[in-house]
Amino acid sequence: MQQKYFSDTEWLTLLQAPGQAALAVILADKTDPVNFLKELRLATQILHDEQNREDISNSLINSLNGALNESDASTGLQPDDLLLRKEFNLMSQIRALASASEGRKLAIAHIKQVAEIMASKLSVNEATEVKTWLMSVAQKVAEAVKEEGFLGIGGERISGSEHAVLSDLEKALALKA
Repeated sequence: MQQKYFSDTEWLTLLQAPGQAALAVILADKTDPVNFLKELRLATQILHDEQNREDISNSLINSLNGALNESDASTGLQPDDLLLRKEFNLMSQIRALASASEGRKLAIAHIKQVAEIMASKLSVNEATEVKTWLMSVAQKVAEAVKEEGFLGIGGERISGSEHAVLSDLEKALALKA
């Protein structure tokens, strides 16, 4: 499935989906600044890694990743500088929000819109593959930093708040009733 099958607005919505899934998870917990920045950095790296995977067979995911890679290449930035720019852009997006709660709601609404676009344009199997991929991105972000520990000791790989956001994302994607 390629860009030509979607309106410009739909395509932009799909392109932003992995980042919105990651954003919902990042905003799940109230955390200290150090862990917040760690999670932000790791989320950016996870998104970058997903964008450059070569083992994905789904044509829509490959088209999205190709478009994102093309956009990245047009910046002329070196890989490390590109990651810093993406971190800064994500941080700017977060700073523009009135609250973390608002950000989570907007990100989940965005993901619901993605599910609606896919329901109208893709086969059930292809849509399920993309939805599962988006959930795997969110899951990786949730697992990236231990939550609620002290100096790296204890804590949970995925906090209760992150579990709740992952559940909300599954519902928005219609993967869970």
